Amino acid sequence: MILLFTIYRSLKVVFITLGFAISYRVKSLLGISVAFQDFAHRWAHSVIDHCKISIDVSGEEHIPEQAVFIVNHRSSADIFVLLDILPKRSAFVFKHELLNHPLIGLALRLSPYIPVDRSSPRAAAMSILKAKSMIKDGHSIIIFPEGTWSYPPHDILPFKQGSLLMASKTGIPIIPIAMVGTETVTRPDGLLIFPGTVKVKIGAAYTAISHDHEQADKFRAVLQELMDSIQ
Repeated sequence: MILLFTIYRSLKVVFITLGFAISYRVKSLLGISVAFQDFAHRWAHSVIDHCKISIDVSGEEHIPEQAVFIVNHRSSADIFVLLDILPKRSAFVFKHELLNHPLIGLALRLSPYIPVDRSSPRAAAMSILKAKSMIKDGHSIIIFPEGTWSYPPHDILPFKQGSLLMASKTGIPIIPIAMVGTETVTRPDGLLIFPGTVKVKIGAAYTAISHDHEQADKFRAVLQELMDSIQ
């Protein structure tokens, strides 16, 4: 019975995602003014509500008007949790392989978010330019500097230098965010979505003075300390 409810809940998320994507696409084709971020925020809130996901956030006072948010990465559920709690005008930096993800790939293809192709230095440079352009337009940026999922009980993985390079080039505050619990909402071995509680802790602002290994280790230690405080 529990499995049937889980499958039903997961199918609801698929249809919710399709519904929002189709609605956004149709309105765009009809020339109706629509902001993708508004749709994304409402989509995330709908998924969280239908799936009975509780979010416990601390440190919201550290969120400025505009920032680069660096976040640990445990599952695809990180995306809709962050969309629900962060300012609407925030853009994800994501690896381009996610465009093929059956749950979120469609939404990403319609989004103004920033794909990164690490196999191409030219594509990576273009991603940095796009991030700068979006920041100039008033957006915040969300980066998963580990570059992939880290599963409990493992610590946060080493940061990708390209991610830190992008963060250091923006010229705006860097806000660390640690999340625990998303790995129980969507697990690495499947597409099913489970109810659960996600704990989020938002840290104070930092400034990146470089993007070298020493700086990467510093930010990784900050994020690890945040995570340890909510484990």
